[in-house]
Amino acid sequence: MVKTMLSTLLTLTLAVAMAACGGAREEKAVENQAENTRGANQPEVASSPPAPRPGELVWVYRKSGRKQCEGGGVTLQQSLAKLRENGVMVQESRCGVRTDRMYPAVCGAPTGDILLHLVSMDALDAALELGYDPAEQMQYQFSECRDNSA
Repeated sequence: MVKTMLSTLLTLTLAVAMAACGGAREEKAVENQAENTRGANQPEVASSPPAPRPGELVWVYRKSGRKQCEGGGVTLQQSLAKLRENGVMVQESRCGVRTDRMYPAVCGAPTGDILLHLVSMDALDAALELGYDPAEQMQYQFSECRDNSA
């Protein structure tokens, strides 16, 4: 009897904890003034990233630096400007979120927000030197850009 009650209590506790974590993920992203850019027009946000043409283009990313409850970090436009100022031609830029890691809901902790840029394979080394990494090394999805204010 005690084991059954303990098992039921543990199951209920896990269910409540999982529901609380899921709610944080479903928080609607607030659009940033520096929205995702693709030429002049931006299509609807895709749930999974399109595969670049093999051998020609590659997605690179960097953490946005945004902190929970505090905001801050780098905007998509600032990240794009950094690449362009260093001679890297960018085909497309989008905001995203990592889906291969869990982030505890704690004020001041990092978010899974990332900034993605589609560059040519010829520009990959320059992007790596600027602190970007190939996005193929992790799992992510595109998302709306968030406001960097708290």
